[in-house]
Amino acid sequence: MGLDKWLQSEKGEKRKTKELTTVDSENKEVKSKNRNIGESQKKLSKFILICTNSKCKYQKVLMKKSLISKDKTCPRCKSQMKFKE
Repeated sequence: MGLDKWLQSEKGEKRKTKELTTVDSENKEVKSKNRNIGESQKKLSKFILICTNSKCKYQKVLMKKSLISKDKTCPRCKSQMKFKE
């Protein structure tokens, strides 16, 4: 075996190991991001707000931990809104 062939085979092996490590690190990053998203979604609640005024019929959906008084008032007619979780 010549010296050139021996050097080329070492370079090929190094490239393969570098490719494998980058793929592994990318997979770990994606999994950690998915975990963070899943944890934050568990903390949030989905609220469906509907205006009680029959002429207004305004609706909105909020994803929050809890509602505040500003969320419970209708932006159009300033009346109180019903909410469902």
